[in-house]
Amino acid sequence: MSIFDSIGKKIESQETGIRVSDLLTLPRDLRRIMNYVIREKQITLDQAATHAEASGEETQEMLNDLVEKGYLQADTDRGETVYRVHYGRTHPKDIPGSLWAALGDKIQE
Repeated sequence: MSIFDSIGKKIESQETGIRVSDLLTLPRDLRRIMNYVIREKQITLDQAATHAEASGEETQEMLNDLVEKGYLQADTDRGETVYRVHYGRTHPKDIPGSLWAALGDKIQE
């Protein structure tokens, strides 16, 4: 794999993930799990089921949905699957031209 392939994959992985605005579009049960994972940093299926007050099967479906959307990452830690938030890349704000002009004036002084 070349360095360009490696960089390309890294950029693609940053394009997915959850942004704060995405939380607002999620159904209530998925949003509740996402908020819980954000607070706890990582959770297991049992922790998610307890928090969601749902069966293990229902919770597994919800977690799988969030992983599929790219909002969670599932990793194995000591033989148990743990879920962590996969944050999306934020897009930089456009900087007004007047700011660039003001900076240019300061540099010339």
